[in-house]
Order: sequence, then structure tokens, then C-alpha cells
Amino acid sequence: MSHLKKLHAGNKDKGLVLIGIHSKNGGDRMPAFVEKEKIDYPVAHDHEGKTVKAYGGNSYPDYFLIDRKGVLRFADLANAELDKAVTLLLAENEGSGSDAPAEEETEPEAKPAPENPKE
Repeated sequence: MSHLKKLHAGNKDKGLVLIGIHSKNGGDRMPAFVEKEKIDYPVAHDHEGKTVKAYGGNSYPDYFLIDRKGVLRFADLANAELDKAVTLLLAENEGSGSDAPAEEETEPEAKPAPENPKE
């Protein structure tokens, strides 16, 4: 959890928005955990498991990255690839109308995003 807090703190001014989704088990303890850990991004409780199911979450934690245009770009991203993927997406030219990264980079390895994630 501390890595996510550091990642968020170092990139929120660049446009990174984190939203935590807590699995259905133990959700009653989630608000106290968020307060104790001083998590400063929103954390929702997926009490029916619909969000996890819709995005194909199969491990904890799982990372799904959505770009500035709202397009799911990385699904089921490996922990080791998270920082690289965040850096890549934040480097994309926001105002240019181009989806090309500001610098030539290779994309991290991740499973393909689901075509139509359910809400």
C-alpha cells in the first residue's frame, strides 16, 4: 500500500487519479484501514463483486489503467510494470490530439484490456 501512496503523491499533480476498489470480503473494515493508513485517494467497496468481475480481476492487487480519454489501456497489469505504465500514460501529449507518448518507449507487458467492461 505504501508504494501506491508514493506513486499517487508523486504523480497526482501530473494527472494521475487513483481509485481503489476493495473486494467484497472485509469491506466493513475498509473505512478504518483507509483512515489508519492515511490513504488520500478514493476507495470504494465492491460489496457484490461486480466491478472485479466486469474487469476480470483475478488477483490482489490488480491494476487497470485508464488513459486521459477514458480508454482502458492496461488490464491485469503486473506489479512490476505499474510504474512504467503510469509513466508512459502520463507522458502522452494531453493537448496535442495525439496518443503518441512524448518520448519513444515500449509499453509494459499486460493482458489485453476487456473489450466491453460491464459497469
